[in-house]
Amino acid sequence: MGASLVIGIDGDESRLDFAKKMGVDVVLNYKEQDVLSEIKKLTSGGTDAAIEALGTQETFENCLRSLRPGGTLSSLGVYSGKLQMPYDAFAAGIGDYKITTTLCPGGKERMRRLMEMVTHHRVDLTPLITHRFSLDEIGEAYKVFGERSGGAMKIAIKP
Repeated sequence: MGASLVIGIDGDESRLDFAKKMGVDVVLNYKEQDVLSEIKKLTSGGTDAAIEALGTQETFENCLRSLRPGGTLSSLGVYSGKLQMPYDAFAAGIGDYKITTTLCPGGKERMRRLMEMVTHHRVDLTPLITHRFSLDEIGEAYKVFGERSGGAMKIAIKP
């Protein structure tokens, strides 16, 4: 949808393989390589945009460190603790970074726009659903998702 190079990062090989199938250009396993160094090489110094979707201090900082001057960090993660702005990762305030948080209150509007994209066939998210369970099996569904059993990505619960 306009990005010239999409880099996906995870520590789970099945998720990295899935990312490739969904169109990610380059996948990096953070357990096996220095992803910041690789990102800098792949992008000639840094990314224009980074998306932090996990919600940890470490991933937030690494996303900041991956940006080139003037870059944008879109923070989607849900942080359970105190999130700190590291001075060095923020380029001492002179990196001209933009940090956007997009969960709430914009969540409802974001969902409306996403549903419009799905309705008009601009994006097909059905490949993300790897497992389906009935409502009676919700305990098992949480277990499968939590353990990422059988390559679980997203789970649909049918009433």
